[in-house]
Amino acid sequence: MQKIDQIYHDFKVFLAISLTTGLLIILCSLLGHFISAGKLIPYSMVGGSMGILMGIYFLYRRNLINENNVIAVSVSTLIAFGITSLISIFNLDKPLLIFIGFLLIGITTALSNHYFEKYKNISASSKFGLLGAILIFPTFYFIISSILKFRFGLNKPFNFIDDLLKSNNGQANFNAISPFIFGGGLALTFLINLLVQIQFIKSKTSLIKYKPIWTKLQPLNFALLLLSCILGSVLLTYLLLENWWKIWHR
Repeated sequence: MQKIDQIYHDFKVFLAISLTTGLLIILCSLLGHFISAGKLIPYSMVGGSMGILMGIYFLYRRNLINENNVIAVSVSTLIAFGITSLISIFNLDKPLLIFIGFLLIGITTALSNHYFEKYKNISASSKFGLLGAILIFPTFYFIISSILKFRFGLNKPFNFIDDLLKSNNGQANFNAISPFIFGGGLALTFLINLLVQIQFIKSKTSLIKYKPIWTKLQPLNFALLLLSCILGSVLLTYLLLENWWKIWHR
């Protein structure tokens, strides 16, 4: 009986996330299409992210997700959404693959919620460190493989990205989704690992109700904080130089 209740609980989590995510993707896609055909992918990504966050907030309010697991489950689901989106936009001619990928979003929410609820003793440092490493990996891989190719002539690590760029509308699709995969991944890595390093305590003297204090240094989380800042600076510098080069050579 307990197992059936757990399955029913997980199904409700899966269904809620699937409905909110799917609905927001459709609505924002239509909005993006009316504004500009080229904005379809960015608006879909925004809609999907909003749908996930709204769905998880709804589940939290319904006591289907524990307060302590909200951030970890949200980030896990956003990672699944990012992977699904990356696969989908380069395989638009494969609707079955897109549908299976979409189901993965809700399944990830249910499984991650179940996992974090079962293993409550996992430290925030380990939990957010692992999630941060997954989030930061695409940016790290892109920058390192780009340096190896354009600076040292080693093409093999960059071949995967080249294949994406050479696919139908590959460059346009890559440009549309990369801010979410790279920028979003770095921002989330920074935020969740910053949460490990700071703690909010009630303040009796300050006008601010809660005051942040720096906790004991966690090497993994601090390293990810630094790495996200470094990689973000590299990407930002590249974008500024690229735009300056285009403007200069008009």
